[in-house]
Amino acid sequence: MKKFILYIIISLSIYLVLLECTTRVLDLSGHTIPEANLNNNRLGRPNSEGIWVKGGMREISSHYKMNPQGFNSLKDYSNIDKNKVSIAIIGDSYVEGFHVDVENSIGRILEAETENSVEVHEYGKSGGNIVDYSQIFDKFIRNRYDYTFILVTNKDITSNEAFFMGKGSTTPKNSVIREIYNRVSFIRYLNINHRLNAKLNKIFSFSGITDRKQKYVTKNDVNVFALKVFNNTCTILCEQEKLDTHLIKSFVQLPCIEIIHQITPYKHGFDSHWNFNGRKNCALTIKNYIEETRITNEARTHNRTGD
Repeated sequence: MKKFILYIIISLSIYLVLLECTTRVLDLSGHTIPEANLNNNRLGRPNSEGIWVKGGMREISSHYKMNPQGFNSLKDYSNIDKNKVSIAIIGDSYVEGFHVDVENSIGRILEAETENSVEVHEYGKSGGNIVDYSQIFDKFIRNRYDYTFILVTNKDITSNEAFFMGKGSTTPKNSVIREIYNRVSFIRYLNINHRLNAKLNKIFSFSGITDRKQKYVTKNDVNVFALKVFNNTCTILCEQEKLDTHLIKSFVQLPCIEIIHQITPYKHGFDSHWNFNGRKNCALTIKNYIEETRITNEARTHNRTGD
């Protein structure tokens, strides 16, 4: 028995050494995105930059860059070009956009599709929910932008506690354990690329089955207080079957538009997040909505004036 245990230990050690060497030589391992406590909000570390990696063989390898406000963007949100239509997009990891190069974000695509007649700022952060979004709107967006689009799901609108806004105290601090984690390639490879920690949590909990499905939501589940923070410059963005828009319209009169995924494939094969096509579909949905809204408003103005 002792020889068998020794054999297992030696075999595992050899495997881990080889895995460490392989992931280092091929640069396969992902890394944790640096975060900071910004005005008591847990956001990206300003001006940090790097390559975000996901997938066992580095299937996704994308450039990210945090702006001074802590969001993944090439733009400084303290400045808005007054000569352009200003647009803010709020959301979670789909808006944050680590799954594509920051140069190909929803905002940059939308600006290109409109021949730079608009300026777009993306307020995206992984794990965000309706409470985070309402606080983002209040602190960064209200009275600054012509349009605000909020990407939400059924799960988002039922949350009652923010995930990162007002959570600056939860920002990871430097420690010996974190330093070891950052330096050992195979640990990061297993945890980030293969989501080992998340998979183990699902195995040892009852949430593994339900997490993959959208929660069935009733009116009693909706965080009405957070929804009512948004004003008439706001529009709800959603994907088919991920949001019951009737729940929102029961409490607030916000337009709800569905993202039309006309360009396919729009997801990464092993990951549900949008690839470049998915982000372009989102950008085109917003572009079409703004154009239709402008035409409708011009027609109403024409009818009122009788010109």
